[in-house]
Amino acid sequence: MKLTVWGAAKQVTGSMHMLQVGNKTLLVDCGLDYEKKSDGLDHNANFPFNPGEIDAMILTHAHIDHSGNIPNLIKQGFDGPIFMTHPTAILSEFLLQDSLNIQRMEASKQKRKSRNRRRTKKFVQDGELLYGKKHIKRMLGQMVILPFKKEVQILPGFALSFYDAGHILGSASARLRVEHKNMEHVIGFTGDLGNYGAPQMNPPQPMPGLDYLISESTYGGRLHQQTGMAAEELEEKIKYTCIEKGGKLVIPAFSVGRTQSIIYTIHQLYRQGRLPEKIKIYTDSPLAIRSTDAYENNMHFLNEEAQGFANEYGSLFDFPQLEVIEDNQESEMLSMLPDPCVIISAAGMVEGGRIQTHVRNNIESTKNSILIAGYCAVGTLGHRLLQGQDFIEINRKKRPARADVYRTDAFSAHPDHNGLLKYFKESNNGKLKGIFLVHGEEHKMDALIEGSDFKHIHKPNKGQAIELL
Repeated sequence: MKLTVWGAAKQVTGSMHMLQVGNKTLLVDCGLDYEKKSDGLDHNANFPFNPGEIDAMILTHAHIDHSGNIPNLIKQGFDGPIFMTHPTAILSEFLLQDSLNIQRMEASKQKRKSRNRRRTKKFVQDGELLYGKKHIKRMLGQMVILPFKKEVQILPGFALSFYDAGHILGSASARLRVEHKNMEHVIGFTGDLGNYGAPQMNPPQPMPGLDYLISESTYGGRLHQQTGMAAEELEEKIKYTCIEKGGKLVIPAFSVGRTQSIIYTIHQLYRQGRLPEKIKIYTDSPLAIRSTDAYENNMHFLNEEAQGFANEYGSLFDFPQLEVIEDNQESEMLSMLPDPCVIISAAGMVEGGRIQTHVRNNIESTKNSILIAGYCAVGTLGHRLLQGQDFIEINRKKRPARADVYRTDAFSAHPDHNGLLKYFKESNNGKLKGIFLVHGEEHKMDALIEGSDFKHIHKPNKGQAIELL
């Protein structure tokens, strides 16, 4: 019985883990790797194994760093079942179509750089990309929907049950009960875990009776500063920026998960009479709009507080001061509005999407504020904003950074250091033989290893094969 970590090894993106038992091979997640490699090659294009030899796969949740390379896996020969929850099936279709559109835009941009502009075709063929529409369509046909906490035989000798990971809508941790050489082994893959006490989401549920745990480690060594203070944090920033300064509060937020948590929290402020009157809240992301509908239509996956709130007010997100921006023209008009307002837009790291326009249009005024509500990788515009630079380069033009820039952990979709250690402890009922850390930078893993009283924690290298006994 062999575990091989093919992705998210000592880094955050590109989750992909292979479990081989006898003559059966199972893949857990198949995400896009966004890390820049020194060799300059696209490590998403080719797999270090034969995709046609994968018997089945599990998708823990819809985020692209976990799902984004599945259509390419299918393109290269994988035709087995893909097990996931119902919301993951809905959200992954949205996210993969969005990812394909981004690929087209990037490919078109590269064409314009490398060829005479007049001779460049405006339309990029799917064959020039990592995958095409037909591969997403084939993926939809291979999806198998499973509920939480119902064990299902997915391959001979493999029994799978999902547990609520609490990260985004439908996110799951995968518990595998495997029979091998007349022995039973229980292996758990966390996927991405959610933060304890996060708006809307249930806390992450540990998987029982584990022999081995493959766990994310995103925020090892770091404590969230404003856990449980989401409403207070937003209220303070809205009143200071929009009322005291008379400016605009711009919030970069990932379209799936983070945007919904922020709008839900502002809706709570509105119902409590704590949202300043006449301050408009704009959500400007086509993907976020589709994702928000998925949240509304799958309410039973959320926590009891969120369900009760929706029952009382008829919606998680809809309230009079909220305006949904549908198209690019409306989005561009936001920069011309003189009135104070809140703008929530994607992407969360301020890399691409409509958010760059909003940051560009508001960064030069001291009246405005930018609230970074999530993780920003080194080198991204979001990370540069947080460094407090006097000038910020946006769209190849340097602009004076006069707006206030803040960061909040109140909407984090991952547990912090103590939350991860709590999860490890709850996952160990005395049988646990080893924890393997993935989806985190190496120094974050080291902090978890040093901070835990469990001695058998490992940080596998990419491609390292581990014999599970």
